[in-house]
Amino acid sequence: MKIPDWLQATLAPFENAKQPFMEVAICDAIRSAVDTHGNVSDEEQPVVEAEWSAFGFLTSPDKDSVWGTYFAPMMTVTTKDGKELRSPDIANLTAASVAHWEERANATNDPVMRARYADAAWDLKKAIAGQAPSFQFAQNAIDAYIEATNQRRFTMEIEAVQWLRRALDLSLSLRDTARSKRIIQTILEFNDGVATPGHMGVWIFPFDALYNRKDIITSEQEAKIIVDLETMLTKTSTMGESGSFDPHGAQAAAERLAQHYRRIGDTANVRRVITCYGEAFAKLSKDASPMLATAWLQPVIERYEQEGLKKEAEELQLLASEKAKNIESDMKTVSVPFEPKKEEIDQFLEQITAGDLNAALRRIAAHFIPKVAESKNFLERMRSETPLLSLISVTRVDADGRPVGRIGSIDEDPEGRLHQQLGRLIGFQQPFLVWAVDRLHERFSPAVDDILRFLRESPVFSASSDTLLRQGLEAYWAGDFVKTIHILVPQVERVLRDLLALLGIPTVKTVRGHSGILDAKSMNDALQDERVRTALTEDLWRYLFVLYIDRRGGLNLRNDLAHGLAREEMLNRAIADRVVHSLLALSFIRAAEVTKA
Repeated sequence: MKIPDWLQATLAPFENAKQPFMEVAICDAIRSAVDTHGNVSDEEQPVVEAEWSAFGFLTSPDKDSVWGTYFAPMMTVTTKDGKELRSPDIANLTAASVAHWEERANATNDPVMRARYADAAWDLKKAIAGQAPSFQFAQNAIDAYIEATNQRRFTMEIEAVQWLRRALDLSLSLRDTARSKRIIQTILEFNDGVATPGHMGVWIFPFDALYNRKDIITSEQEAKIIVDLETMLTKTSTMGESGSFDPHGAQAAAERLAQHYRRIGDTANVRRVITCYGEAFAKLSKDASPMLATAWLQPVIERYEQEGLKKEAEELQLLASEKAKNIESDMKTVSVPFEPKKEEIDQFLEQITAGDLNAALRRIAAHFIPKVAESKNFLERMRSETPLLSLISVTRVDADGRPVGRIGSIDEDPEGRLHQQLGRLIGFQQPFLVWAVDRLHERFSPAVDDILRFLRESPVFSASSDTLLRQGLEAYWAGDFVKTIHILVPQVERVLRDLLALLGIPTVKTVRGHSGILDAKSMNDALQDERVRTALTEDLWRYLFVLYIDRRGGLNLRNDLAHGLAREEMLNRAIADRVVHSLLALSFIRAAEVTKA
């Protein structure tokens, strides 16, 4: 391919550059030149496409690109009809494009450009032309990456890290021992020249790429890597005027050092380095906001516990608890006003309480079970319409500021996000449930016996349980919601054990560490049993799970109540309404339908 004069004029400043530049700058310059030049002829288009693509590819070190190669598209867009459009796309390149890269790799003086041409020819020739590449171009790329690093042709140090990592991978794949040794020496010298506490991605590279690789590094080189990490641990964990204090950097150094010391059986040094980075976070947290301090300290506490540092973990837990007392000062309430029209509410209440008492109870029970399909659809809309929010993880804290649950992004933790949304829907529905219960009272003035008869239509409500159910419902009717909740939540648990029995599942379990002793299964055991999940509808199972035992996205009512963590303000009518409603929902279970209630 012949490079037209206007394109050669665009490339020349880069080929003769004395200052560093990024590969993508060439891609941008070619695009601008095309716009300025105007119409590109059919003869010129292939070489323009080859040059622009060479510098437009992104790197994919794990070879998880769409082509299974090191180089990947810069951008992928899915059209409405499901077709993927990629830029650059190897579909627009030919064997002649690869031949052009090979020619340029042998002729170009600039090491950054030469590395890209040679590596593209090596990596993409099979995918584009169906031909095996020559190992010469892998060697050319290695040599050019080393040269570019030694000449400091990078705009940021992390670019050189990427070059050297790629060069090392290529030399190892070729089993080119001589080049591997050159690269390793370059990596260590580069680290000596540029590593500073603020460039964590640079100084962790020698360890991540070379440690414990006895096949390619000497014991002296490995010892140097460890000494360098110890130096960085000291710098990043020490407060002072140097500006090198960085607990996150200290953690990065400490975790790698711990890996080394654990490998050689040096437990004392494992604990030393872990404690060192933990103390750095403790220093940072003392003057930090409650929310930040809690977020920083909790992972350290867990890490201490993993290493058996019980005393140190307890000390940090006390600090975290003290900081968490003021966590509400960090939180802001975000509210959206919602004022339903009175006529719409009245119409809803007339519809839901229509017919006789039993019909109204069934309608209320069914309506206020959150619909899983609706919540899943909402999360899908959130993913497309507010992608940033769908990527942010959420940490839940209780009233004392304790982190009690973490929910990941929609993609990494779909179940956690679904349960969070169901929990929010329960809250949103609450005023409507209150109005529905009030209208039920106005229309039917139901007695406790009426509710008990309704519940007993299901086999999971046996007559022997009437006494406690009656007392709980009487307290509810009398407005004693604290008593209602304390009596009825254990009854929900008993009902679920009765469901286990109906399904032919044991209602007891062995007690670990106590041979011959059996214990009754808890609500957690029942709801986490896959057979129970299968027997119930997904809506009902997830509702009970979110309401009673999910600490991440749900209310976790049963567990908070059982462990004395339910605060007085939580034991209100809203929660009592939900507990009674869950009993109504469980009454849908019928003997003939127990495999899918």
